[in-house]
Amino acid sequence: MLHYAYGAVKKSMEAYVTRAGGNVVEVPLPFPVNSNDEIVSEFRKALERGKSNGNRVRLAVIDHVTSMPCVVIPVKELIQICREEGVDQVFVDAAHSIGCTDVDMKEIGADFYTSNLHKWFFCPPSIAFLYTRRNLKGTDPGSDLHHPVVSHEYGNGLAVESAWIGTRDYSAQLVVPAAVEFVNRFEGGIEGIKKRNHEAVVEMGEMLAKAWGTRLGSPPHMCASMVMVGLPACLGIGSDSDALKLRTHLRDAFGVEVPIYYRSPREGEVGVVTGYARISHQVYNKVDDYYKFRDAVNQLVQNGFTCVVLSSD
Repeated sequence: MLHYAYGAVKKSMEAYVTRAGGNVVEVPLPFPVNSNDEIVSEFRKALERGKSNGNRVRLAVIDHVTSMPCVVIPVKELIQICREEGVDQVFVDAAHSIGCTDVDMKEIGADFYTSNLHKWFFCPPSIAFLYTRRNLKGTDPGSDLHHPVVSHEYGNGLAVESAWIGTRDYSAQLVVPAAVEFVNRFEGGIEGIKKRNHEAVVEMGEMLAKAWGTRLGSPPHMCASMVMVGLPACLGIGSDSDALKLRTHLRDAFGVEVPIYYRSPREGEVGVVTGYARISHQVYNKVDDYYKFRDAVNQLVQNGFTCVVLSSD
């Protein structure tokens, strides 16, 4: 499991593996990251640790696009490594992927792949899908899985078990055809939207980094519709708490909402960028949105602001 896996997923895996009597091996990913090779190298090392002393790796959990910090992960390459190293199954957490980056189930080759449609495909919350791959024997790995709610269709396969949960409101799912029709109104459909979002967010990220004298957290080809941008070191972001307080201050004082990531300095590093903002771009964003963020941070710097002055309440 990647170190930057979504927090709720990490907790779920740790809880399940502990009950099952296994161990979780985390892949420590570098950040800022400069290339896919850095991720591949760390992944190989983690697999070696997982297989040490004759142990067996039952499941690899890989993000397609990490949430915080946001980086597009080379899932195809990592899954190929898993196949070569005898990993039983691979689960891809792709919450951000649909509508944000390229997705081809057969090419990716995961045993399980899940994504949300409410993040980048204009659907209401609670809309997601789970894909399961047929293995070389022609069987579906999902056939051994069951919906956590045991009801009338139990034993008839995961798809059927998931099709009708009597007390659930299915209104959100009924919106999906309208969402598909909506994205097709745009030039190039969802592919065109993805391309324009990527180009725009990289352009705005580079504009912000230049204005603040910082850098992007990853090269453009490892970004989708989100980019990590370094914040000025003089803001004094020294903890996760500082990052959260600064986010609140930007919202309250400037009307800017942006997630902020704290990256702890490595041993021996002095005066490095420790705060990164995750900016996004969607069809409704305008250049002025990013200028507003730029100017807010510049004003904080000009005023000599540091996170120390913010209340801990």
